[in-house]
Amino acid sequence: MDVTLVDYLTGLPNMNYFMSLASAKKDSMTGAQQNAAILFFDLYGMRKFNSEYGFDNGNILLKSFAKLLTDLFGNTSCCRIGGDDFAAITEEQRIEDTIHELIENCKALVKVDGQVVEVTIHIGVYLFKSEDVSVNMACDRAKLACAPIRHSNESGFNYYDITISEANEKRQYIIDNLDKAISEHWIKVYYQPIVRGVNLRVCDEEALARWIDPVKGFLSPADFIPILEEAKLIYKVDLYILEQVLEKMKYMANHGFFMVSQSINLSRSDFDVCDIVEEICKRIDGSGIPRNKINIEITESILGKDFEFMKLQIDRFKKLGFSVWMDDFGSGYSSLDVLQQIQFDLLKFDMSFMRQLDKGKNAKIILRELMRMASSLGVDTICEGVETEEQVSFLKEIGCSKLQGFFFQKPIPMEQIIEKYEKGIQIGFENPEESHYCETIGRVNLHDLSVISQNEDAFNNFFSTLPMIVIEVGEETVRFTRYNQSYHEFFERYYGINLHGEEVPISVVMQGEGAGIMVILKQAAKEGKRLFVDGTLPDGSVAHYFISKLADNPVTKKIAVVVAVLSIKDSVQGEVYANIARALATDYFNLFYINLETEDFIEYRSNIGKDELATERHGDDFFRRAREDALTHLYEEDRETFVKVFTKENVLKQIDETGTFVHIYRLVKFGLPYYVNMKAVRMTRDKKYLIIGVSHIDAQVKQKQIVDKARQDQIVYSRLMALSEDYLCIYVINPDDNSYSEFQANSEFGSLGILKEGKNFFEETQKNANFAVAEEDREVFKKRHTKESILKNIETDGVFSSRHHMLINDKHVMVSVRCVLVKENGENRLIMGIRKV
Repeated sequence: MDVTLVDYLTGLPNMNYFMSLASAKKDSMTGAQQNAAILFFDLYGMRKFNSEYGFDNGNILLKSFAKLLTDLFGNTSCCRIGGDDFAAITEEQRIEDTIHELIENCKALVKVDGQVVEVTIHIGVYLFKSEDVSVNMACDRAKLACAPIRHSNESGFNYYDITISEANEKRQYIIDNLDKAISEHWIKVYYQPIVRGVNLRVCDEEALARWIDPVKGFLSPADFIPILEEAKLIYKVDLYILEQVLEKMKYMANHGFFMVSQSINLSRSDFDVCDIVEEICKRIDGSGIPRNKINIEITESILGKDFEFMKLQIDRFKKLGFSVWMDDFGSGYSSLDVLQQIQFDLLKFDMSFMRQLDKGKNAKIILRELMRMASSLGVDTICEGVETEEQVSFLKEIGCSKLQGFFFQKPIPMEQIIEKYEKGIQIGFENPEESHYCETIGRVNLHDLSVISQNEDAFNNFFSTLPMIVIEVGEETVRFTRYNQSYHEFFERYYGINLHGEEVPISVVMQGEGAGIMVILKQAAKEGKRLFVDGTLPDGSVAHYFISKLADNPVTKKIAVVVAVLSIKDSVQGEVYANIARALATDYFNLFYINLETEDFIEYRSNIGKDELATERHGDDFFRRAREDALTHLYEEDRETFVKVFTKENVLKQIDETGTFVHIYRLVKFGLPYYVNMKAVRMTRDKKYLIIGVSHIDAQVKQKQIVDKARQDQIVYSRLMALSEDYLCIYVINPDDNSYSEFQANSEFGSLGILKEGKNFFEETQKNANFAVAEEDREVFKKRHTKESILKNIETDGVFSSRHHMLINDKHVMVSVRCVLVKENGENRLIMGIRKV
């Protein structure tokens, strides 16, 4: 055979020669009343095969496949078109049996180093009976038939039909007109709002591409994005979308709108074609928009393709200040494994969860637990496809902080967003200064205490969940921001009120049954502590609440507090300890109710002067724990005495002798000591219980100390002045607040008219220098006699000293100043003496 008519590697007819042979065979088959078919073969993954096993083995594979075709179709009925593509002509009858035989033989087509390597083959089939066309066109159509299966990892075949040609025509149109669609703005950006569950304000927007073509009309993303992804041209659209988003953000900011974050979607091919991270950074930095205002959405499916490479790109984005979201979370099978290796900022739950939500409780349970998992990982959440009010309520309960779907708004262009604002029908953008606050209270999973539910008969609980609510506490109003179904039923049952999300004046709440709890809510909001509270319900039952502060709103100054109802006891159970403790609550800030036989205890906390108590903690081994606490909470000088005195035996001995046990000591708060008084008595009716109250006496003790110290200081400094006639004056200065006192100035110094005491020694000294210090020394005096200079000298040399001339009775008198830092009753004091030289 003429070598110009055959393929040099396989020996098969080349494409031109095959076309003539196949045309003749087709005519022959038609004359014999047989239906002809053209087969197109694509050896899938040849590039990877050559990379792994080498080109020599690749050539062996091609030759082996050519031999297989020859065996099945004959050496004049098949050809190598080029590369890893082949074709054959055959009779339609039994064509599928032949194809299956071919696929089966490909499983052991070649061996490399003694190991069989399975070959994947994609086959397109064109039947001439559908339309009598030339062999050349039939080959093209058979190749097109491969397109739908060309990315499959499994061998298979597909028949050509007219829709494939239409799809190919559309594909080519999109590719050919992409650049024009961008330059002519046929591609538009539509924005779908992402709404914060806690305030139903738009906190983010997702930018979506729509192609509005002058010829083809409206093209949805599904019409053009897969085509451009396959052609590796989608990066042009994604960068164009980013540029349009940045322009929109600048426009909105310049016209007084809050700037919320914008979310853009990236394709896997973006990372292959260019350094998409660098391209995005370059455009954002050039726009002046902060990087943290752009969210990067990456679908779970693209991570599996070269996972380590994609992980590196995500890390780059995060290090550069971007928020990275996993889109379509839950649509694949590897989500949880991915979360172990990549720290996403947000999980965007696939809309399939919403479609399943109303089909039974299993979907709700799964979604609830996934939300809890995300919260534990510190990851924010969005649910897509939200379409009903019931879905919104459930998602808010389980802590899904952001919601997206047609329930709020379908995607619309920027012009329509502005139009909605002009008409006053907008959802409204969230104030970015409130975002962190709203995010914190929005993430609370109102089913998250279900593990400690006691399944009380008092509740008909949703998922057996404890009643939970998030309340915003302001200066004059409260708002029941978020609550689960259990709390709604609890409130309606005991208070006969149907909860709503509107603000309520605190004055109204204080007039009703909730006044006591309102006091505790304000306390929790103010102090930021977790509290356990017992509150009496309208029917006399006692509810045991857990209350904890969540966050401060920097704009409204409101404070969010979460409340959970842990249990409810009837009135007989409730009064066992609550009423006893309240009897002492008006005088003591800490109360302990101790069982002397077991040493189990309950600690209560109250506001002085109020009869409301919060249960701080329950515990055992009271006296040992108290002595351990003393080592960290008591003032150091008082610890040894307290540990020695506060034993069970010593306390009971003193009570038996005098009726009470009393001990004064100092606690430490914010690094400062303050005096408290502990008083312990036995319960009158039941001697096995002990009540201990701790009260503030700091003001009384310190007032007495001030009086005693002033008296003692006057004696000490008077004696010192008497012994040293050269002293003109002695000052005692508090370096913490700059207050001071003067002791026993002689008559000469007193003639200057300087104050005997004051609130700011150093400020007064600078003023007094203007008339009391000689002019030639005044400038140096003022520089040296500052608080900073004096303390620095004392720190360096242990003492501050200086000399200068004073103007006393119109005479220049040389004086010496000496100042040292001392401790008096645990507090710093500066002692400064002025004497003649």
